[in-house]
Amino acid sequence: MIHIYYGYGKGKTTSALGAGMRANGAGMKVLLVQFLKDNKSSELSALPFEIFSSPDSLPFNPDDTYCSWIDSAVEYVKGSDADLIILDEFLDITDKFIPVNTAVSLICNSKAEVIITGHSEVKELFDKADYITYFEKIRHPYDNGVQARRGIEF
Repeated sequence: MIHIYYGYGKGKTTSALGAGMRANGAGMKVLLVQFLKDNKSSELSALPFEIFSSPDSLPFNPDDTYCSWIDSAVEYVKGSDADLIILDEFLDITDKFIPVNTAVSLICNSKAEVIITGHSEVKELFDKADYITYFEKIRHPYDNGVQARRGIEF
């Protein structure tokens, strides 16, 4: 089954990780790959499942090194024996850093349950999804100049 959590509301990653915690608690093997995020998110130290490490820092304009990391991450996912794979911010790299047909193939050829998060709709992935949940922001402190807070937003 394919799950998609998308939109501009807070909670997509948190929901995906919660599903991963549930799966882990049921004895399933879970893999997390975070795209467009560095290794500084606080939750990473508390997760009891496999993490394909992101780069320590991300360039403002992703370069060849980051694109090479994405290719490595895709290959890692292809070879994974996880029961649940979480591809955080995957919607946001599809068609920008990874061709849509490659993304669809990766998801559809996986034997695992797959959770994808991101901000925008990628029609070809949405057409394959079994679950689609939209997150809408009504209000957020960032709108009033409050920066992301460690332990709350990252």
